[in-house]
Amino acid sequence: MKQKSYAVLVSNAGVVVVHKGVRILLDGLYKDLGKNFTDLPEWAWKLMKKGKGELANVDYLLFSHSHYDHYYSPYFNEYMAVNNVKGICFPPIDETPGLAAAEAEYVDKIIKFDQNNEAVLEQDIKLKVFTTRHVDKQYYNVPNQCFRLDLDGTKLAFLSDVDYFEEAFAEEEDFIADIAFVTPIFYNHPKGRRILRENMKVKETIIYHLPSPEDDRFMYFKMAQRDVEKNAVAGEKVFIWNESGQNISF
Repeated sequence: MKQKSYAVLVSNAGVVVVHKGVRILLDGLYKDLGKNFTDLPEWAWKLMKKGKGELANVDYLLFSHSHYDHYYSPYFNEYMAVNNVKGICFPPIDETPGLAAAEAEYVDKIIKFDQNNEAVLEQDIKLKVFTTRHVDKQYYNVPNQCFRLDLDGTKLAFLSDVDYFEEAFAEEEDFIADIAFVTPIFYNHPKGRRILRENMKVKETIIYHLPSPEDDRFMYFKMAQRDVEKNAVAGEKVFIWNESGQNISF
């Protein structure tokens, strides 16, 4: 019987993907210093920094960009001190405290990409990275890495805080995916939905990077829910993830 692969929301934009026993954690070592989203579950972080629990000793760490709600140097360093990791994709280097030093310390674990920005992580796991700008105008100078995992032919794209910049996606012709993880801001914009449908040919969309219900002071969930209902297309599947543990199998 074929073992199912799955993705699980840790919190915020932190997602763990499991395929044939290989675990990949995306944007999962972060801290919400701005109090706009939700911190890592305290119980999970207590275990992770002791090298225990389901999120300990993951095989690969992927970080989309350097904002603290996606990558937090103190958490990264604490995690690496007690956990064994095969490969890391750091955020693009900038002035974020501790980022350059962390990359220098773990240079031997940095995932190497070819000229097509692709890498083979394991026999049945390929990774592609596509870099463009952040959605927030004040952070246009912060490159946002979009990741696509190809797991035995099933393609998952994690767009993180990418801008709905159609020209960039048009140039990246082969960045198609079966399942795409996007922010409510991206899905809210007509250009974002058009990118998903026309450029990426997505079959299922998961809206993530929302606060947990108790922290949702800007009502991102209601906005996402309204957008999904308003823009429903026959045959299109859209889910909203705002609680730890939500998951999808494929």
